[in-house]
Amino acid sequence: MSLAEQLSEMGFEKNQIDSAINIGKAANMEQAIDWITTHDNEITSGATASSEPVLTLSSSDSASATAAATADAQVEANSLKCDECGKLLKDADAATAHAMKTNHSSFSECTQVIKPLTNEEREEMKKKIQERIVARRKEQQMADEKRAIDMEKKRISDGKTLLEIKQKREEDEMKKIAEANRREKLETQLAKQRAIEKIEADKRARREKAAAEKSGGVVGDVPAVPTAKPQVATVLQPTRQYDECNLQIRLSDGSTIRHTFKAADRFEKVIEWIHQTHHTNPFILVQNYPKKEFNESDNYKSLNELGLVPSGSLMMKPLTHFQT
Repeated sequence: MSLAEQLSEMGFEKNQIDSAINIGKAANMEQAIDWITTHDNEITSGATASSEPVLTLSSSDSASATAAATADAQVEANSLKCDECGKLLKDADAATAHAMKTNHSSFSECTQVIKPLTNEEREEMKKKIQERIVARRKEQQMADEKRAIDMEKKRISDGKTLLEIKQKREEDEMKKIAEANRREKLETQLAKQRAIEKIEADKRARREKAAAEKSGGVVGDVPAVPTAKPQVATVLQPTRQYDECNLQIRLSDGSTIRHTFKAADRFEKVIEWIHQTHHTNPFILVQNYPKKEFNESDNYKSLNELGLVPSGSLMMKPLTHFQT
């Protein structure tokens, strides 16, 4: 029985058998099974053409071979043997496949008979083949699932990294705005302090002058000569007046919104604008630097009174226990 017939009895299709013998160059049952299980997805439903020509005996050659076999019935060749490796081959097809795979070219006839598979051995081989096919498919499925999980993990990781970068950029921007507000308020306070000191100095000079005029400018018998005080020219820095307030507000979902209000607008107008444009749940607004939490009493104060002019940075804090 040829290799193709054995594979056909084991339940393999013709295109699988042709692919294993012609393309896979299988010389025995084990090689053919390995080729079929490994390249099962690559084998098409149609018959696969051989990449090498297959030699067949013509009818005249068959008649001559039959006549020779009849004439020499006492010496009958039951198999072929490779003279280079000693492998026992069943027929000329197996010898051809062996030669193409190993490049061996010397063969001789042999009287030894290759024992055919019994029904039990054939069933056992079928069972092993099915188990091998199931195992290969399971390994492929597990590899595909692992690849999908790795891709999903990478997507999540990349998303978290981008979100962290965005949050860090927004926090840095809010810190810069808060620092600019702090410096501007400090400069305003210093200018006010210098103005107060100048006013106090002027008042003190007027009081001393009035006291000297009242006493007549005489100390004992010697007229007191008033000492001229050097006039120090103090240049007051003009206080900048702002009519607008630029607010940056960070929502509870991490996004940032910006809007320009008038400096005289009440704080409640900011609350109403957020409700109208974003339809959010109940919340309060807090300031990170300097730390401050705005309550209902601040709603009637202007943005200028709350120190949010010319710009400010606020954060939204949801009210988790809100009662209607």
